[in-house]
Amino acid sequence: MEKTLDFLSTQWRLIVIGLGISLIAYVLLFRGITTLTGNYANLELQTQQQSHSLRTIYENPVNAPYKTLVWLGMKMGHHSIAVTRVAAASFAVIAAVLFYWIATHWYSKRIAFLSSVLFASSSGFLHIGRLGSAHILQMATLVLISCVFLFQRTKHEHAMTYAITAIIALCLYVPSMIWFALIGLIIMGKSIIRLFGKLGPMHTVAVIALGALLVAPLALGALRDASIARDIASLPATLPSWQQLGENLLHLGSSIMYKGYWPTEYWLYGAPLLNISESILFIAGLIMLVKRPILRGNYFLIGTLFVATALIALGSSATMALIIPLVYLTIAGGLFYLLDQWLTVFPKNPVAKYTGILLLLTLSAFSVSYHIRAYYTAWPNAPETKTVYTVKQPS
Repeated sequence: MEKTLDFLSTQWRLIVIGLGISLIAYVLLFRGITTLTGNYANLELQTQQQSHSLRTIYENPVNAPYKTLVWLGMKMGHHSIAVTRVAAASFAVIAAVLFYWIATHWYSKRIAFLSSVLFASSSGFLHIGRLGSAHILQMATLVLISCVFLFQRTKHEHAMTYAITAIIALCLYVPSMIWFALIGLIIMGKSIIRLFGKLGPMHTVAVIALGALLVAPLALGALRDASIARDIASLPATLPSWQQLGENLLHLGSSIMYKGYWPTEYWLYGAPLLNISESILFIAGLIMLVKRPILRGNYFLIGTLFVATALIALGSSATMALIIPLVYLTIAGGLFYLLDQWLTVFPKNPVAKYTGILLLLTLSAFSVSYHIRAYYTAWPNAPETKTVYTVKQPS
């Protein structure tokens, strides 16, 4: 009893934070997850069918981590299509936590908190996080960025190296992640070589063998079926014309800040990804990327934004889920940049300092209110949404 009280007295902040995160995760991602749209979309039914057995997953291992979680849910007796939504929401919680952790390391706790609130309450995150589809795995970019941080901090910790290798190998099952892994490899190449030098030959061989073993089902699937290789690389079967490529780029830019062109299965018809205040912060973040490319993880963010834009423009299997965390990390950079510029102009004026902070808080509150209403009220009641969600749970 005394040990328990000592633990509570020293770790109460961590416990409160954990409970708070759990409550927010439940309210945003799990509450009403089966009732918001009434019925299900064909995409969700197809997702459940693609996950009904391990053999099915082996034959098409694309997005295997998500499919495996859905399969486990069904093995536990949950045969409703809703299991696909619960699986997606579970991965969404991980994405939100990783986003905060990354923003903390790139910027500051204050910026991380504000940007994480914007990210976790955004329509884009809620749509993808509560949709019964493997689209949520395209936010695995956050996992790869976290692995880059961990590689930088890992010295002689063999267990951590094995864990990071396993995580990266599993990320390769997600479309587009192979390109982001290559970007990380290019940026971290020298550090990785030094790390393997410290591991010694035996552990180096073991790490490589572990990665190869975990990726083997994916490699075999790609050899059996070329479409699996295309899906993993997020490449279309036929390349678009230059005209179509230009139209796709215009649609992407419009969908971010003006008018959305994404499927109504996971988007409010015609709505952009960002509202006015977020668009301003996004532009400020892009300015910071150009003016301070060497700052923290900006090289990685620039590379992933460029690749994600190219893949979506090609009309491949890449969806809006691929770009959402990158856009909001850029917004975090915009928050950091604007606050830094403001405090540079008014370094010792407390009134100006708190006025700037209040302005950012007001913008954040406006954004949260806008997205919550757009997702929970406007989207499920839109006629375009109702025409898509027509699948009833089989009896």
